[in-house]
Amino acid sequence: MIVTCPNCGKKYHIAEEKLAGKSRRLRCKNCREVFIIHPPRKEQESSVSAIDERAARFARVLASDMLIYNKDAVEQSRDEGNLSETMAGEIERSWQLWKSRFPEAAESKEGIGVFRGSLKDILAGGDDQFDDWKPE
Repeated sequence: MIVTCPNCGKKYHIAEEKLAGKSRRLRCKNCREVFIIHPPRKEQESSVSAIDERAARFARVLASDMLIYNKDAVEQSRDEGNLSETMAGEIERSWQLWKSRFPEAAESKEGIGVFRGSLKDILAGGDDQFDDWKPE
């Protein structure tokens, strides 16, 4: 891979293997500037890698907010097995907000899966109550 010093512009050829998947500091031999080089991003198998990490993080924040602000209703409906029906209005509002910020992700299966996963992991506490959830 080719790395360029941000101070003087000198280019270096660095073998990716030397990074071993970690960020490293490099001192420019030309101007003595120290800067950080990052390994190239590889395609990951997880669905999060295919969409913007910010979109996944925001989906988790929305699910956490639903849990925090509706704690009693969520706990009761988890036990009764009707969480998706009880929280349908909140989920729809959160979906619309998420979709407005990340429209590309909202149009993909992976993006919908990330949003669904945050509902499952956070709102349902890992239960499978949202396995069949799809946006309306």
